[in-house]
Amino acid sequence: MSTIANFINTTELLAKHDVLIDGAEVHGIICGMLCGGMTLDNQDWVSVLTDVANNSQPFALPLVTHLQHLYGQTVNQLTDAEFGLVLCLPDTDAPLSEQAQGIILWVQGFMLGFGLHQPSLDQRSDEVKEGIQDFSEISRMESVDDQDENDETQAQLLILIEHVRVIAMSCFNECQPAHKPMPIETDPTVH
Repeated sequence: MSTIANFINTTELLAKHDVLIDGAEVHGIICGMLCGGMTLDNQDWVSVLTDVANNSQPFALPLVTHLQHLYGQTVNQLTDAEFGLVLCLPDTDAPLSEQAQGIILWVQGFMLGFGLHQPSLDQRSDEVKEGIQDFSEISRMESVDDQDENDETQAQLLILIEHVRVIAMSCFNECQPAHKPMPIETDPTVH
């Protein structure tokens, strides 16, 4: 299933079961937990997710099954030697405001999930500390107005998405106890 299909299917399934977050945010939470150091074989992540995303109300079985699939895909992408993490976001054909809102919600979800496993950054590298600071700034961004939509704004959004992806991979490589760190090339011009 493609990432775009993941976003649409996940968002629709969450809405169908009256869960008030979308596919980007739920994927961000899952990534944040994994990148924050939750063990890859953790069996309690669904109950943690229901606590933070659904007021401790259990998810319906079809939603649990879907989220388990999304979780498995995410673990595979994070542990891929090719740095294959693909963020669950709206399609690039969606209005720019939806795309921007998707990355903001993904980052907010990541911060929530990451904070559950990394309450303090004292022992973390400067790279991870700076990445989390960037995430904090992104999470407070205002969404883009569709009237501002142009090729330059779209290109900036794609650069931001890649920056977010690289930060997430860096956090995973450093904080995940069951994973061997791998160097990630970063573009120093990304802000």
